[in-house]
This record gives sequence, C-alpha cells and structure tokens, in this order.
Amino acid sequence: MKSRRSAPDIRSIDRSVNRFPFRLLVCVGPRCDAAGKGRALLEAVEESFAKNFPEELASGRLAIATRDCHRLCTRDPVVRIEPSGDAFSNPTLDDLLRLAQEGLAEQEEAAAPALSRNENLR
Repeated sequence: MKSRRSAPDIRSIDRSVNRFPFRLLVCVGPRCDAAGKGRALLEAVEESFAKNFPEELASGRLAIATRDCHRLCTRDPVVRIEPSGDAFSNPTLDDLLRLAQEGLAEQEEAAAPALSRNENLR
C-alpha cells in the first residue's frame, strides 16, 4: 500500500511573501473590444505602465495580459485584477494606475516581515 502525502495544514503556510505578481487582465473579447475599446485600453495601459512601473514589469512583480473573455460582459472593456479577482468595467487609466500602486505596496508590506526574518537567520 502506498503512503499518502497529506496536504499541508493551512495554518502552516507562510503567507508573509506574496509569490503572485500583481496582474491586470484586460478583456479583448468581442463585446469588450467592440469598436476597438478593449485593445485601445490595453495599448494605453501598456504604454503608461511601461513609463510608471518599468522595474516592476521587468522583475515580474507586475504583469499585463489579455483574456478573450472574462464572462462579465458590459459592452465596455473589463479588467480583472489578480490575485484579488476584482473586476472593473470601463476603468480609467488613472484608476488602474492607482490600483497597481496599491497592489504593489501591499506586496512590499507582505514581504517585509519575511525579509526581516531571513536577515535574522544570517
């Protein structure tokens, strides 16, 4: 009989380091991209984020991706944020920049205790 490995106890998982990047998933499905709105938003996001977050994009802490459909159709572009899963219909570029700034700040705050623990091990 094979031994079974049990799943780790949820209480033992170290959640102090956010291992997931902050991602914006821009819908470019047929309704969100009607009249090119989805791709226009994607282009504006990519351009603005490249200027405002070059290091975060290069390091992988921040990512921008497309999805064919989020199934949240509003006839306006929908952007989903990961890892939270929050979705926004027709967000402004300023809203997305603010959300990214807040999400990246949360990542740094979550990583700070782990970094200090690791320094204590040296």
